[in-house]
Amino acid sequence: MAALLCALALTCALAGCGGGGSSTSEARLAPAVHRHAEAICREFDRELVAIGHGALANPPHTTLELTTQRLVKPTIPVLEKTAARLQALQGQAGNASFELFSNLFDPAIVLAEKRLKAGEEEDYERSHGLEEQLTNLSETQRRAARNAGLAACDIDFPSVLLKSLSE
Repeated sequence: MAALLCALALTCALAGCGGGGSSTSEARLAPAVHRHAEAICREFDRELVAIGHGALANPPHTTLELTTQRLVKPTIPVLEKTAARLQALQGQAGNASFELFSNLFDPAIVLAEKRLKAGEEEDYERSHGLEEQLTNLSETQRRAARNAGLAACDIDFPSVLLKSLSE
């Protein structure tokens, strides 16, 4: 896991995630790419909300069951689909922040898969640690989305899932 975090830190440093807005030398997204990416992100958000809304349809026995089987497990295919669709736009985007944003779905998928396994093994401590890592990764990804000028992609997906439970 330390290697993953080091790779993320290096990627972030190379892409200029640390400071304020995006670099003025970085190419802006073409309007068609921008519209398409934002549409993908809006669909991603809607799918997350739907997962959260459906999670309490049949009350789970435990909180770990709720988070593992009803939130994490159905989110993985949504993350995979969204990643593939956004990463397919990279060649047209020509934007380092967009590339970073879309590539950060890959470690999110890995962490979500590890979180699923930890929950299935009823390892509360590891589950919690992986949830914290997902939250931190989500913040980095949100920063990259903002730097790419993608307001609709500034999604804190762990929070969207949890908030949608009570909506």
